[in-house]
Amino acid sequence: MSRLYRSNKRRRAMPILIVSGMLIIMLSAFTTGCSSSTEDAELQDLTFMAGFRAQANLPFVAAYAALDQGFFADEKLNVSIQHSSGQNEHLKLLLEDEVQFTTGTAAQVLSQRADDIPVKAVALFGQRGDQGFVTRADSGIETPSDFAGRSVGFKAGVVPAELKALLKNAGIDIEDIELRAVGFDPRVFIENAVDVYPVFLDNEPDTIRRAGLEINVIDPHDFGVPTLGVTYLATEEMLAERRDVIERFLRATLRAVEWIKTHVDEAVAITLTYAKDADPEHQRFLLTTDLENAERADGIGRGTLDQWSALKDVLIEFEVLESDVDVASAFEGSLVDSLYEGGEIN
Repeated sequence: MSRLYRSNKRRRAMPILIVSGMLIIMLSAFTTGCSSSTEDAELQDLTFMAGFRAQANLPFVAAYAALDQGFFADEKLNVSIQHSSGQNEHLKLLLEDEVQFTTGTAAQVLSQRADDIPVKAVALFGQRGDQGFVTRADSGIETPSDFAGRSVGFKAGVVPAELKALLKNAGIDIEDIELRAVGFDPRVFIENAVDVYPVFLDNEPDTIRRAGLEINVIDPHDFGVPTLGVTYLATEEMLAERRDVIERFLRATLRAVEWIKTHVDEAVAITLTYAKDADPEHQRFLLTTDLENAERADGIGRGTLDQWSALKDVLIEFEVLESDVDVASAFEGSLVDSLYEGGEIN
């Protein structure tokens, strides 16, 4: 064999070696994004129904981004995303297994468990609650201690536990304030009809500031009131029979959260494909607020039974819950815990 022939043969072999190397790299990247158990799993069709209209709540965006960025596909999940039309549609469909995952606040989950509704939170996003209060910046009302003698609003038909706990911690009797039912339209506050206005902390302060008002924001969590926010929900039956599917859903959405942290503008753009008429800057405020409130040193989505117990105690004290609830029946944190290794999703 001539030296020239051997040289040409080596040259022809080089592209094959390069292609083989690229395939190894690609396969390695794929298996890095999937757990070893996922590689052998069957494709699963699932429906996630957000508990409200489309917007940039972090648990919603985590699902939007997991679908858009291929994290669901990595877990062999074919996920359809829907939004509740109200009146607890999402909970009803969850119980009928028409929907496999939805959202709800920690307080709602505890109330549902008190009513023997067989659902559980499987991830806790809101490390603090989403309800607070605002006052005008020039009102002199900067802390709950300043509520005495003022008009204080509440949105729903009952005075919330957060307000009662705030007053108690400040040493103020509820008879020392003027309670007003204000509904859900912030113009009541903008038009100066109430001194202290109840808000959803991740969006309404931005709405009010955009109307031209400088405000103080009062978060009950900052004044010693145990509060928790939005969770992912699944049924007890799914936990018993399809635990691996829940794990895959959580891995995909929590990987999406890590991506969202460094791609906020892209995540907002994805959100706008669902919330088509929404204002991008307002959605950005909502998402960044939720990200901040979800952060914890050992990993977003995690929680402890001590946190849930503290919230339960407040709800019982102020008669939101009529009876005791086993918090372990409301929150199953072991699946999210198992996904973290050294603070990273494995």
